[in-house]
Amino acid sequence: MDDPWQAFDRYLAEGAGVMPRTRQAYARDARQLAEFIAVKRGGKPWGQVDADDVRAWLAERLRTSARATVGRKLAAARAWFEFLRRAGLVESNPARLAQPPKLEKKLPARLSVDEAFHLVDGPNRPRPGRRDDAKATARRLRDAAVLELLYSSGLRVGELVALDRPDLRLDLGVARVRQGKGGKERVVPVGAKAAQALERYLAARPALLAGEAAALFLNNAGGRLSVRGVQKIVAANQDGLAIGRRIGPHALRHAMATHLLEGGADLRSVQEMLGHASLSTTQKYLHLTMDHLLKVYDQAHPRARSAQEEDDDAKR
Repeated sequence: MDDPWQAFDRYLAEGAGVMPRTRQAYARDARQLAEFIAVKRGGKPWGQVDADDVRAWLAERLRTSARATVGRKLAAARAWFEFLRRAGLVESNPARLAQPPKLEKKLPARLSVDEAFHLVDGPNRPRPGRRDDAKATARRLRDAAVLELLYSSGLRVGELVALDRPDLRLDLGVARVRQGKGGKERVVPVGAKAAQALERYLAARPALLAGEAAALFLNNAGGRLSVRGVQKIVAANQDGLAIGRRIGPHALRHAMATHLLEGGADLRSVQEMLGHASLSTTQKYLHLTMDHLLKVYDQAHPRARSAQEEDDDAKR
């Protein structure tokens, strides 16, 4: 083939439904693997590369990269060899025989309902020196709509910035998400508060337009709002949170799932709204919720006090 890297990108986009940012990462990882094979493995052809070569590459990367990053590199290697196999350049996929490094199980950062409301209400709080011209107002209303939709619908940040204007059906109270993981499509509910914020933003949106733009959320130049742009919006509105560290857009997705479960939503419904392929992925939110509920129970229920607390009371 003339350019294997362009062909690989087309395969990821059209054959595997991989999102643009992930395609870029996979391309970097595959080129890194190619360099390793050329330098450390004598430049052997791809058809002779085996699982030991892949494992050696992963072991080298593990010295300088996080375990989660190395896991992604293995996924990229598997995609690369699958591309080569379908092109008839290798007979099998040796990366399938390599195992990803074990990851530490970390529960997501928890936002209480009050903290989530504080973050989402950020753009509406008075700020000294705020301008009132049409473009500044449109940006403020955009930021409010972005935060409301993240919390209302639990979107991944990549899914949010990929939304086009026709994907939003406020008359039905839903949004169509077209670029979730694996390129799947799902329909998510849009809550009343988010719908009101979106209506206000859409009324002001023409002030940000620079010609025709299909994107729902526009940046200051009139183009599609980027992932980095959403990260900046979240960062700019989390002052006053007691969580103790800076958080990203994903914290609102976590909050939405956790608060739904605490409110009585069933796990399957939350799985559907989040677009998780596996129920086990959604269950981490259940664990987080149970930890919170047990803590509240221990603090509030008169018969949940420990024997140590009773001994302390007796000594007093």
